[in-house]
Amino acid sequence: MSSSDRTPNVLRLDGAATCLIFAWTDGVPALIYHGRKLAASTDLAAVASAFARPLLHATLDVAEPVSLHPEAGRGFAGHPALIGQRSGAHASWAGRFGALQCRDVADGVVFCLEDEARGLGLELDCQIDPETDVAVFRSRLENRGDTPFLVDWLAAPAIALDQRYAEFLSFHGRWCAEFEIDRLPVPIGVVLRENRRGRTSHDAFPGMILLTSETGEDDGACLGCHLGWSGNHRLLLERQANGDTQLQMGVLHLGEEGTIGPGENIETPPLYLAQTEQGLNALSQKFHAHVRSHVLKLPEPDTPRPVTVNTWEALYFDHRHDKLTALADAATEIGAERFVLDDGWFRGRRDDTTSLGDWYADDEKYPNGSGLIADYVHAKGMQFGLWVEPEMVSPNSALYRRHPDWALGVEPYPKITGRGQLVLDIARPEVGAYLFERIADHVAAHGIDYLKWDMNRDLVLPGGEGGAAAARRQVEALYALIDRLLLAFPSLEIESCASGGARIDYGILERTHRFWVSDSNDAVERLRIQMGLSYFIPPEVMGAHIGPAWSHTSGRGLHAGFRALAASFGHMGVEADLTKMSYADREIISAAVQRHKADRAIWHQGMFRRIRTVDPGLTSVLAIAPDQQRARLIVTQVDRPRAGLPPRLRIKSLLPEKIYRVTLQYASENVDRANRRFDNPLFGDGLQLSGEALACAGLGLPALHAQTGLAIAIDGP
Repeated sequence: MSSSDRTPNVLRLDGAATCLIFAWTDGVPALIYHGRKLAASTDLAAVASAFARPLLHATLDVAEPVSLHPEAGRGFAGHPALIGQRSGAHASWAGRFGALQCRDVADGVVFCLEDEARGLGLELDCQIDPETDVAVFRSRLENRGDTPFLVDWLAAPAIALDQRYAEFLSFHGRWCAEFEIDRLPVPIGVVLRENRRGRTSHDAFPGMILLTSETGEDDGACLGCHLGWSGNHRLLLERQANGDTQLQMGVLHLGEEGTIGPGENIETPPLYLAQTEQGLNALSQKFHAHVRSHVLKLPEPDTPRPVTVNTWEALYFDHRHDKLTALADAATEIGAERFVLDDGWFRGRRDDTTSLGDWYADDEKYPNGSGLIADYVHAKGMQFGLWVEPEMVSPNSALYRRHPDWALGVEPYPKITGRGQLVLDIARPEVGAYLFERIADHVAAHGIDYLKWDMNRDLVLPGGEGGAAAARRQVEALYALIDRLLLAFPSLEIESCASGGARIDYGILERTHRFWVSDSNDAVERLRIQMGLSYFIPPEVMGAHIGPAWSHTSGRGLHAGFRALAASFGHMGVEADLTKMSYADREIISAAVQRHKADRAIWHQGMFRRIRTVDPGLTSVLAIAPDQQRARLIVTQVDRPRAGLPPRLRIKSLLPEKIYRVTLQYASENVDRANRRFDNPLFGDGLQLSGEALACAGLGLPALHAQTGLAIAIDGP
């Protein structure tokens, strides 16, 4: 525990600028305060007494608050944190935990409770990181009886929400339109969002941000939550008639997959929480810092994230040697540092209807031991990456013909294909062993530096051996398989891809190193998606590629410079056929790559900020170096300007008294450089302004057309 102070029935945990206060009487503790760090001298008993609740008319004689584990046995009328029962036990569905004991752990506390009548033990693990201010909560339920206990629902510790959080940000989307955001009022009743797709999903990201009506990017109170889990989940936001509001998150169980036998336990994935009074940017910065310090485990953290060229939208299944080497040559010419061979390299793979599971190099495409062109790529000085989709199997494959029983399904019902493929039961030891062997053989034989790990379909009827529901253990088996590979190959990096952004969460990020954010390479859509993702995910984890001139997912054509701007603040790459581009476009992309390389330390280590203005079509992002001596700004006019005169950009969080030089790095070719009466100073020698002036007076912009933009450098003298 980083800092704790106890008085009877009150406990405090301190982060860097935030503290948590828990209080209880004879039952389960409640989180009564999560906010700005209070003085060390604060009387905790007085704080707890200030939360005394009136007894309302027409209610029970006990005013039960939202505890960390709400339960009907204590008179709580809202959604309980545990729904389950013991087979044959008359009243095992109801009960109440007591006999509270507290156990100190590093940076936190574990509240230990017992329900002797039901034969259950409960641990509520609550910690707060002393540096990043992010709290991490887990619930563990132990079966202390002598018969199985079926858990239909177990929430991570429930969060009691301050009534000032009258609104919430909901993150949803679909294929090629991930991380859409709705700002909605918190209604009376239940907001329930469930994901039953077996992977994190495009449409139900396991996260939410609570905020006040006054909260914006730079001001106001907000609380963010995220469940670090890559499968089925449930998010429940409930506001009761008395004003009590709670948030619950956990794994959504199918069938009896939550059953725990005698002596066994079940644990929720971690629930990550961050709170601030300084607006949504400050909230994101806390999450970003926590990801960098505790979630993301790069093999070489001090090595810059390599610029990547991926073969998919360039060549698809056409893996002729001359085409691949020509693309690798072009990748080297623009300054790429990693080359990824995508789908189509293994036996019989001519299209997406066949051969998944047959993880052997196609001898027709790669004769004479050509090593999947890995040697050629390495000789060019680039890392070599390979696409795999290990969890899948094609019905038309040698593997499926040998082992049809390895595919998930529920007899006697037909197995439903998605994208022409089925899902392997990777929790079966023999399946996991086969996949490890095939992947490990390729990594070792070809010196593979990087795997693009794809997962291109939802889980439907995910039944394992005997038809038992296997969605939860499928996720756990995935984690175990990746962990085993990383143990065998510590320098290997892995990208999480699932039809784009359908598996983005902290659970998979603990064992991967990059997200393929979306299958859309339309820069207009990508900017919206990356802005949404940035609330929880730092830029260096966002796979952001420059796509073709015309996007096949949207039908929109965009200039090369604008496409490069959209990719320049993430983990940059190219997803297009460089060999077919015009010389002018390749020059633009090459220059953008060099600019990105010079600036990526700022984007990938600095303080990230979104800048909103009155023009919803103007998208601006800023990164400030940790020492605040430099900053980089990307301005994109995504849609037609709202007004003829552009709004000023207020650049916050620089050193107020320091004088910065503001210069233009790049402007789209069709930006109007001369506005009739004067040239914007950005197109000349730039400006010199103090950090205070940039924050208060702001930066004037030239008039921008739709789908144009600027890259701006802000440097100390």
